[in-house]
Amino acid sequence: MSRWRIGLGAGVVVVLVVAAWAAVSSIGKEVPTTVTSSPTITTTSTTVPPATAVATTHPTTPTTSAPSPDTTSHAEARTEEVRLILEDLYFRWFDAIYHNDEEAVRKVVATERRLANFRRAVDELDLPTPPGRYDIVVSRVEVLRDSPDCLVTFSEVDQTMWRGPGMRSSIVDVLWAHEDHWRFATSWQNRGDLWEGDCDASRSDELP
Repeated sequence: MSRWRIGLGAGVVVVLVVAAWAAVSSIGKEVPTTVTSSPTITTTSTTVPPATAVATTHPTTPTTSAPSPDTTSHAEARTEEVRLILEDLYFRWFDAIYHNDEEAVRKVVATERRLANFRRAVDELDLPTPPGRYDIVVSRVEVLRDSPDCLVTFSEVDQTMWRGPGMRSSIVDVLWAHEDHWRFATSWQNRGDLWEGDCDASRSDELP
């Protein structure tokens, strides 16, 4: 009986020792697990700012887009077309003055007032010769308004090749459409003058 108790007591001691070792071993293994999980959380949080920084760079791309080449070339082509229209009108205006040709100038001017200006110019201007086709040069053209029935421009008109030094001026021209061509309606000295009303006028004095 005493031997059985001794054996049983020794077995209990062994079981307790094994259980204690297992507990200590399991406690020792939990520490590395806790430590290794913390860097994982830290690593996840540090990757967020780069993703946010990349997202903020996207809106800058569309704001730097350049104008379409087709749009630019169309505007340049229209400006050149308007320049040639003005050169043709100025040539015919001065040619009609030189020859005192009222019938010809009616195809150039749109109003009774401009026709009266023509008659006064015939009496007052002393033109040396009739103008050559390319003696009057229009440059630095700005199109201020371009609609089907009204075209407004600011440009430089140079007559120096024909009339000598000093014959150069800048002017705003308001043109009205008539049938298939343009005619002079009014003129202003500065681009900031009150030319807007000329496009919307009643045109009661427009020539046929």
